[in-house]
Amino acid sequence: MVGVHPVAAEWFADVYGGGNITERSRFSLDGNLDGAAVAGFIADVHFEKSFTVGGRFGYWFESLTFFGVSLDASHFRPDINAQTAMGKGQIIDSRGALFGVPITVSGAAPVKLPEVDFRVTAVAPNLMLRWPMLVSTNFPHGQFQPYLTVGPALYIVDLEGFHPSRFDPKTSIGGQGGGGVAWEFTKNVGLFSEYRYTHVRPALESGDIVFKTHLSTHHLLGGISLRF
Repeated sequence: MVGVHPVAAEWFADVYGGGNITERSRFSLDGNLDGAAVAGFIADVHFEKSFTVGGRFGYWFESLTFFGVSLDASHFRPDINAQTAMGKGQIIDSRGALFGVPITVSGAAPVKLPEVDFRVTAVAPNLMLRWPMLVSTNFPHGQFQPYLTVGPALYIVDLEGFHPSRFDPKTSIGGQGGGGVAWEFTKNVGLFSEYRYTHVRPALESGDIVFKTHLSTHHLLGGISLRF
């Protein structure tokens, strides 16, 4: 006779926060503005460091101790610093309609950018893998748990320049992945520390102008985990 163990799940809820750094990138502007064609980009743009906050809910499979799934939601703000960057192509915005300052690029020219606000919210279903360590009667899933997480993500990106809501918020598909360690103080409460990498290529519209960039961001996070 073969006995079958009942299937159960270890549910968990995490809340976390931490800092992040978005890699330098460029953004492009394409379309028409005031009847003139716009086709160019601003190179080597620097993004501000910011805070990441979020939460995660999911469960670890009892029958497959190493595997879990979760739904994660986070928010961060990789604002563009006020800076001078190199513009290339054809970008003529003499009225400052896009960012509140005039931009004149024909071929190649330096561009003075104001601070531009970015707001990024990510919702991500994740596959999670863990390695239970220091397993005991009190901690059947391990008191110390290194883990990995990876999955696609839906990013809601809102870009604001000098005038609020100049660009329409847009959703984009990207990805995220990371790894960390968790330490359980009791069966129900633990702490964790995690590194996470997120990447998305949003495209936002302002009238007939399309703004595109790459947001590749490194997050260092810490938080509390509730198990039940």
